[in-house]
Amino acid sequence: MLKKTVLLIIVMVIALIPTISLCSEVQNILFNNSFELTKDDAPANWIKKSWNNDPGSVEYKIETDNPHSGEKYVSITNKIENHSRYIQSVLVEENKKYKISCYIKTENVSENGKGANISIEKQLVTSRRIKGTTKDWEYVELYASINKGVKTIHLSLNLGGYSGTCTGKAFFDSVLMEEVDSIPEGAAIVEINENAEEIKTDSNDGKKKKPETETTSKIVLVVLIIAVIVVTVVTVKSKKKLLD
Repeated sequence: MLKKTVLLIIVMVIALIPTISLCSEVQNILFNNSFELTKDDAPANWIKKSWNNDPGSVEYKIETDNPHSGEKYVSITNKIENHSRYIQSVLVEENKKYKISCYIKTENVSENGKGANISIEKQLVTSRRIKGTTKDWEYVELYASINKGVKTIHLSLNLGGYSGTCTGKAFFDSVLMEEVDSIPEGAAIVEINENAEEIKTDSNDGKKKKPETETTSKIVLVVLIIAVIVVTVVTVKSKKKLLD
C-alpha cells in the first residue's frame, strides 16, 4: 500500500512539472491583454479616449479576422486628424522596471503625426511608430522605469499622439507588460516620476483578478502539501501495523 501511494505521488509531481515551470516564465500584469473578454461590445478593463470626440470622428471595434493570438483584437479608425487610444490603468511598484510590448497592424495611417504606437499617458515617449499599411502584425516595445512614489500608470494603445494626430486605421493585439531586471541599451524608455491623474475604467475585474502564474503557484503548493500529508499518514499507519 505504501509503495503504491508513493508511486502515485511521484506521478502527480511529474505531471505538475510543466505547470511549475510556467510559474517561472513571464508574468503578464495586464488584464484582458488579448481582448478576449468584452463588455457592451468593448474590451473589458480598457477605456476609450480621443482628443476629438465629434460624432463620426473615430471608430473603435472588436475584430476577429486573422488575430495575432486568441480570437479577438481591437481596432481604432481615425476618420479625421485625431489622437485616439485604448487605456488600461496598471498597478506598479516603485523603483521597478517594466517592458511593455504589443503587436500592431495598420491601414492607410497618414505619414504625418505619430502613427500607431504604445505609450504611457501624459508622457511623450512612444514605442516605434507604425504608419502606412502593413502586410502583417508588427512587434513594438517600450520600457518604463518607475521611480519613487509611483503606484499606478496608464498604458495607452494609440493611433496618433500628443501633438501628433493622424488619420487611418490601426489594430492592436497581444499586449504584454512584465517586470524586468534591466533595460537594453538604445531601447525606448519612459521615466515615470509621479502619478498622472487617476483614470476610471469600465471594469473592476482587472483589480480583482490575480496573475495566472500566482494562482497556479498556489495550486501547486496545495497539491504538494496534500501529497506530504498523505505520505505522512500512510507511513504512520504502516509503522503502527508493524508494531501491532
